[in-house]
Amino acid sequence: MKTANIIKADIKGLLDNSHLASYVIHRGGAVYVDTRPTDSTKPDCVISLLMGETGQASTKGLLIVKAFYSDELLNDTWYENMSMGHTLQELLFRFSESLMGNLKYNFSRYGRQVFSEQPKELEASHQRYAILRMNFNINNHLK
Repeated sequence: MKTANIIKADIKGLLDNSHLASYVIHRGGAVYVDTRPTDSTKPDCVISLLMGETGQASTKGLLIVKAFYSDELLNDTWYENMSMGHTLQELLFRFSESLMGNLKYNFSRYGRQVFSEQPKELEASHQRYAILRMNFNINNHLK
């Protein structure tokens, strides 16, 4: 049976070899699991999971990948960096498509979401993130 930590390590390995990771790292960011440094203002990626039903034959869950980016300051007003947000959403979508052929996990296009948001806790730092949410179902008999 695959534990959440094994799944996150597998996903991190896949993400580390993606165009998304290259884009983020080229801009000084990094790929993290579960959390990032609280004072980071870099374009980091964070992988997390929500695990659902676990049975003897399969495990269901939700993969969440957040790609952080900073707003832009123009004439003393902060604006969303829509160009970077669009790029990160596109890279998240491409990453999700690359997961579709992974034989260890059964990722689903059904219910897949890619969008940007700025939660309250990021407003003061003028940051937001593009986010990928994607369902998966693991056959526990596969290694």
